[in-house]
Amino acid sequence: MGNEPVESNARYKIQSIDKALDLIELLAKNGSLSLIELTELLDQPKSSTYRIVLTLESRGFISRSDEDGKYCLGYKQLMLTRNLLERNTLRSAAWLEMKKLSERYGDTVNLGVLLGETVLYVEIIDSIHALRMTDSIGSRSPFYATAMGKAITAHMQWEEVRGLAMSCGLPAITPRTISTPEALQTELERIREKGYAIDDEEIVEGARCVAAPVFNLYGKPAGAISLSGAMHRFKEDQLPSIIQDVREAAMAVSVKLGYPTEA
Repeated sequence: MGNEPVESNARYKIQSIDKALDLIELLAKNGSLSLIELTELLDQPKSSTYRIVLTLESRGFISRSDEDGKYCLGYKQLMLTRNLLERNTLRSAAWLEMKKLSERYGDTVNLGVLLGETVLYVEIIDSIHALRMTDSIGSRSPFYATAMGKAITAHMQWEEVRGLAMSCGLPAITPRTISTPEALQTELERIREKGYAIDDEEIVEGARCVAAPVFNLYGKPAGAISLSGAMHRFKEDQLPSIIQDVREAAMAVSVKLGYPTEA
């Protein structure tokens, strides 16, 4: 009985992928290996190993040394590891500050990172109110229509942001959505100057969101924190204190990530 799940899962394994992962693990353990050494360790035909090697090399997962012709892990491994570490560190650093915002306001607190033309929600503390945002961890939203997306891209080079805008086309989601590159550039300049961003019914009618960027130790935007909820809980006279608290939370996270602050 205890072996049934393992046997069942084994039937669905893709052998070529399994061998490719074995190859990556061998290189991680041994540092560098020749094609012949990999073939012997994988216990499969040389032609099969060579096809796997070519595929992984073309994707940057492994690389071949010009000196001895041996293979080692490639730059893609470093990228994946870096992204994993940065995101995990970001979530860990942000949790306490997010919790403080949640306890003070009771509205939804979000932590997001830029992923292509979207904001990826990597952590969320749900609102205690019946009317709440419906995003979930792992969901994505257009960068130009969200406070977090605008807070992050306001601190990027405009040409890079313009490329994202041209790629997605800036389709309007609500009547208040920014839908032209010119309007977006103007908005991002204002955000960069003020230090915070507001989504004013730009993605969900009847909802407002305030966000501030989180910076890493290099001074680059690592993500953003936001507080979002129904318009009647984000009235104009309440915005100054909300903005201040969100900015302070984002800065506290930035400091935890090593962001240098003025003495």
